[in-house]
Amino acid sequence: MRILLAEDDPNISTIAKIALESVGGHQISIAADGATALERMTSEDFDLILLDEMMPQMNGLEVCEKYSAQAEKTAPIIFMSANVNREKKLGGRAIGFIPKPFDPMTLALQVEQIMQAKIKKAV
Repeated sequence: MRILLAEDDPNISTIAKIALESVGGHQISIAADGATALERMTSEDFDLILLDEMMPQMNGLEVCEKYSAQAEKTAPIIFMSANVNREKKLGGRAIGFIPKPFDPMTLALQVEQIMQAKIKKAV
């Protein structure tokens, strides 16, 4: 699966990239801020977007709203945030929510479970 990871913390993005590539076998691209994430989301094809809530230039909610309004075909979005109290608000705009800190060994499994749940809902 081709995934865009929008995450401004280089340590988190490195750990997530390694975990998703080595454990999950996914192809990961990284955007370090909201504006770059939105540009890549609308100009490239991804199977999934992992979107941090708090990023410079544009936060995850703004990115999500602009992406939904601009793109003809949108990839599913999973929010990642350390602010677990925001899960309900963020979850309404995405197919899932992964709290930070996450376990690198189970991150790929969490992503796959959220994607499978989305597929089951669509059927």
